[in-house]
Amino acid sequence: MTNVTKLTPTNYLMWKLRVHALVAGYGLVGHLDGSTPAPSPTLTSETVVSDNPAFVNWQRQEKLIYSALLGAILLNLQLILSRTTTSSEIWSTLAEIYTKASRGHIQQLKDQLQTWTKGSHTIEEYLQGLTTRFDTLANMGKPMDYDDQIDLIPAGLPEDYRPIIDQIEARDVSPTIPYVHER
Repeated sequence: MTNVTKLTPTNYLMWKLRVHALVAGYGLVGHLDGSTPAPSPTLTSETVVSDNPAFVNWQRQEKLIYSALLGAILLNLQLILSRTTTSSEIWSTLAEIYTKASRGHIQQLKDQLQTWTKGSHTIEEYLQGLTTRFDTLANMGKPMDYDDQIDLIPAGLPEDYRPIIDQIEARDVSPTIPYVHER
C-alpha cells in the first residue's frame, strides 16, 4: 500500500481502483467485500476443542488489510472510520460516503463543470479538475455522456487555445480525453 496515493476528499474513484486491484492481486478481495467470512475460531474433534489455524490465518490477513487501508487514508479522513472494526466495514463506509448520490451534490458537480475554466491553472490541473468531476458523477451512478464531456473541455479554455479548439470541434468522431490533452 506504500505506492497507493492516500485517499483525499477528491480522489476516491482512483484510490478505490488501485486498492481493489492490489488486494485482488493477493487474492484477498473477499476481505473488502465481505465475501470471505471468518472461519470458526475453534475446531472440535470428538471432545477436544482447539484453535482453528484457518481462523488464525484469516484474522492475520484481516488485520493486515485493515491496517493497510487506514494507512492509505489521510489522517483527517480516518476519523470517520473510528467505529469500524473490519476492512469490509472501512470499504463499505467509504463507498457510502463517497458514492452517495444526493440530488444537491450531483447538481453541484454539474454546476462546477459548467463554470470550470482554465484560468491560472496549468492544462494538467484544468483537465484533472474536469476528469475528477466526471469520475465522481460516474461513481455516483450519474455518468455524463462522453460527447458531453469532450464538449466541456474546450468550453473552459481561453482564446489562446482556439487552434486546438477548432481541431477538436472539426473532428467527425469525438476524440478521446488523452487525445485532447496531448493537443
